[in-house]
Amino acid sequence: MLDRPPKGPRDVIRIIRTLHKWLKELSPEGVITYTHYANVIGQAIAYFAGVQRRLATQRNPSHTYPWLARWLDLIWGSIGVYTANVFVSGSVQKSFKAYPDAYLKRSFVVLNGIEPLHSNLTKEEAREKFSLPLDSFGIVNVGRLAEQKNQALLIEVLSILKATGYDDVFLAIAGDGELREQLKLLARRRQVEDSVYFLGELIPSDVPDFLRAGDVFAFPSRFEAFGFALVEAMMMGLPVIASDIDAHREVVRDAGILLSLNAIEEWVEAIKGLIANEEKRIRLADAARLRAGSFSAENMVKGYLSLLFGSGQ
Repeated sequence: MLDRPPKGPRDVIRIIRTLHKWLKELSPEGVITYTHYANVIGQAIAYFAGVQRRLATQRNPSHTYPWLARWLDLIWGSIGVYTANVFVSGSVQKSFKAYPDAYLKRSFVVLNGIEPLHSNLTKEEAREKFSLPLDSFGIVNVGRLAEQKNQALLIEVLSILKATGYDDVFLAIAGDGELREQLKLLARRRQVEDSVYFLGELIPSDVPDFLRAGDVFAFPSRFEAFGFALVEAMMMGLPVIASDIDAHREVVRDAGILLSLNAIEEWVEAIKGLIANEEKRIRLADAARLRAGSFSAENMVKGYLSLLFGSGQ
């Protein structure tokens, strides 16, 4: 619709007109939208274009939405602009519990699904690929460098580990974002810059190889709707340590370690425990892999088809 990001109201109007024209011409059987603005704009356009099946998806807790998107979503979901509304996890559903019945009666939980991940590399080969230390214990993380993802906690944890004699430990982060320079500065201030590896955003096909390079996946997010990166790490058989929030409780259950964000020493001790106990790492890895099998793309597709067409076929 545009060959560049929209720069103002004129571009937004052009997008709306173009999308409305396309939907009128194509007459799709249904429209599915992702993210809050896509829901409130895309489904309104689909409604006026005469599309009969209009499925919105709520992919983050309601309180994280901008006020305008939250207000319009409440109205659209209550008056039938959405014919169905998906919460991608039970924790997201919980954040909408105060919404009116007119909204909730069209809303259902369909868990996110992920295609199986595979890497043909050994751990050593994966570390060589990303220029990571071969003989050290590797803490890995995947996520935007943003306040939500909270990688600063991991840098603090690493600095405490180093200060207490755990020299052969590194932290590798795959992702980019607005806090990149701030996190690099924190690593320098804590004198661990030589042990923190900022790999930038990886292409999707490189993520399994990156996860193969780790010994533990640490995920200290402040909030999540679901936690794709967490499930991917579990699929790859990594023991996981994550923040004790609703979404992570739902995903991990007893297949990993959940810790308070206000107890940094617990994070330090959990990692020390995994460094010292290979048997525990193997047990958690097996449990994580088994639990991750619950989040299949096949089940997700069946759920969406059922809401769109009344059948899983």
